[in-house]
Amino acid sequence: MRFVWENVVGLVIEDSQLAIGIVVTLGITWGLSTLGDKVQDVIGWLLLALLIIVLLGNLVVTARRAKRRLA
Repeated sequence: MRFVWENVVGLVIEDSQLAIGIVVTLGITWGLSTLGDKVQDVIGWLLLALLIIVLLGNLVVTARRAKRRLA
């Protein structure tokens, strides 16, 4: 149970970069969605792509941190 708690705390507190990335991504897509009907069709796909990029970036950073801890 302690392991689960440490991971949850690590995601929320230590990985604030992930939370900031998600908020920025939502801000970008919200801002673009106000441009008009032409972009409405692709906003969902853009949001998905940006969130995947943010998630993969966070996974790379987390893997590097874990690798340094083990070394």
